[in-house]
Amino acid sequence: MNRTVVGTALVVAALLPLSGCYYKGKVEKPQHSKAIIAGPGIRGEAHLYEEFEGRVRIKLKLEGTPESKLTPGRHAIHIHETGNCEPFSAAKGHFDGNEYEANPNANVSPGLGNHPYHLGDLQNLSVDNDRKGSLYTITSRVTLSEGLNTIHDLDGSAFIIHEFEDKYLPDPPTKDAPGGPRIACGVIVKE
Repeated sequence: MNRTVVGTALVVAALLPLSGCYYKGKVEKPQHSKAIIAGPGIRGEAHLYEEFEGRVRIKLKLEGTPESKLTPGRHAIHIHETGNCEPFSAAKGHFDGNEYEANPNANVSPGLGNHPYHLGDLQNLSVDNDRKGSLYTITSRVTLSEGLNTIHDLDGSAFIIHEFEDKYLPDPPTKDAPGGPRIACGVIVKE
């Protein structure tokens, strides 16, 4: 065998075990949360899992009737700062850390000045021609466990589904750029 080939094979063999070796940070007690999402002609569920430190897995499914505003295409979905959906505006703005001054560096000012860098900003939800949509994502921006970025703070949090897609523009020029009108909401509760 050629000396270069043997040398390369040894380097690859030595590095292979390192490729999956990183601290996974499994939490002592996994956390689970759920949201029942509803809006005119829209229903669905979201399940959240925190099994590893700093990572929350979100599985969300929605479906809409032909008359609903859950039209085929992309729709913005965000975690909003208050666990209240009556009316949808009660969920307030995008979640951005603890508003009770536990994290004085969090941007909790009203408006969209921190968009798309709010902790509750997620990628768009894709809806098919049958008006069914799903999202599977992992975020490191929020936690279910106690801490500065917990969505289970004193007033809770909620998912908001928007009529339009999020354009992910910093300091958006219009209120519709991050998704426009709210068409469905679901309060996030611990399981």
